[in-house]
Amino acid sequence: MLKLLLVDDEPIILAGIEHLIRSERTAFTDIERASDAFEALDLLETFRPDLIITDIQMPVMDGLQFIQEAQVKGARRFIILSGYDQFEYARQALRLQVNEYLLKPIQRKELFEALNRLTLDIMEEKKETADVDGVESGVTSTESELSVPIRKFQAYVKNHFMRDIALDEVAEYLGLHPNYFCSVLKKETGMTFLQYLHTVRISQAKELLEGPETLTMDQIAKSVGFESPRHFYKVFKQFTGQTPGAYRGLINH
Repeated sequence: MLKLLLVDDEPIILAGIEHLIRSERTAFTDIERASDAFEALDLLETFRPDLIITDIQMPVMDGLQFIQEAQVKGARRFIILSGYDQFEYARQALRLQVNEYLLKPIQRKELFEALNRLTLDIMEEKKETADVDGVESGVTSTESELSVPIRKFQAYVKNHFMRDIALDEVAEYLGLHPNYFCSVLKKETGMTFLQYLHTVRISQAKELLEGPETLTMDQIAKSVGFESPRHFYKVFKQFTGQTPGAYRGLINH
């Protein structure tokens, strides 16, 4: 299970975020809370979070200063929550290489898309070995053989596969008619839109099943973009010939 540190000087917000995350049964099950930056820095002496979610506006030491101190202590991934849509805050967050900058009030969908993206990053890093090329593409076509729209499509899927993606949405993003896009995709990859999306999702699911962290099937299903474990099981078996549980058992033996 993954570790998460929540930092905010408002107790109601702290409790609310923790409840929200636990209710979704994400991979972040070991959660600690801190009411200010100093308490959080003390916690970092013994608690090593995979991710920190912090407010910006806090007394004495703000969230940006806290991130700098936390990085010195080895923390690497951060989500900033801010009630202020100010360019200077965003600029400083970018300089500190913060992973996500989310505005309050928190949008549930936006938060969980960010958590799913970071879950996959963390799990990949935790693996002792990984086929980087396979993780990035999930297909056999080399980049040099693909047209610009299809490469843009691959990048879009890589960044958004953890949520529900519609064909019309992708076609609009590429500026192409859906039918034309599908014909180009089929010609260059040999796959339909849904086949490609499932290929990437199942590739990522395999990475999680092979990883050192024991995630539940529900957690894995949500992390790779399936709304229900039942649908995940069905697609996984279609693509691999076995259930996710059988695949995990085979890997572990």
